Amino acid sequence: MSVMDTFNNVLVRLRLRKLKPQLTREQAMGARPVRNPSLKWKVNDEESVVVVLPRRGDLSGKALGWLFMVPEQKPVELDELGSLVWHHCDGKNTVAEIVEVLASRYKLSRHEVELTLTEYLRMLGKRGMVGFMVDKKVAEEAGVAGQDVIGLEEVATTAQELAAAQQQAEEEAAETKRILEEMEQSNAEVEQDEEPDDAETGPEAHHDLDGER
Repeated sequence: MSVMDTFNNVLVRLRLRKLKPQLTREQAMGARPVRNPSLKWKVNDEESVVVVLPRRGDLSGKALGWLFMVPEQKPVELDELGSLVWHHCDGKNTVAEIVEVLASRYKLSRHEVELTLTEYLRMLGKRGMVGFMVDKKVAEEAGVAGQDVIGLEEVATTAQELAAAQQQAEEEAAETKRILEEMEQSNAEVEQDEEPDDAETGPEAHHDLDGER
């Protein structure tokens, strides 16, 4: 599957593509993958990205959750390659630029990397983990005139909306970090208060002191 097929499949999934002309490979390679700002993620001790995915919110997802006690959220750990791609899905790097990064890092042919990256972005897009920022002209030709962001319609359709969502996510992450740090500090103080004093004050201590005289 080519990168333009991946991009066009995102439009089909969103029911945004009907009889509009297909995007060219050049247009698809110029798209800029961007992470879904509504998803929480972190880097673990092994330097791997861990993304927390919510359970499907449609009727089937809710039914499966009720029948099989599926948790509301599920952490997904990305491998080394996936983590590198995730870091570069910042809305600034184009698909072509990410291909160059991967080809250089892993000493692979550009064509080989393009095929692998295309399939990976297709999977991320299908799961709502990334969208694509595009130029106005490309969006118009894709049948979504006025949009800067494609694939994250529940979060943002324009660059301004995306920036606002990203800012909100950063503020929430900072607040969460602050709360966790305060909790750790509070727990440390409680543990310190519960530790016994080094100096003995009981009868045996007095006996030892008397014996030293």
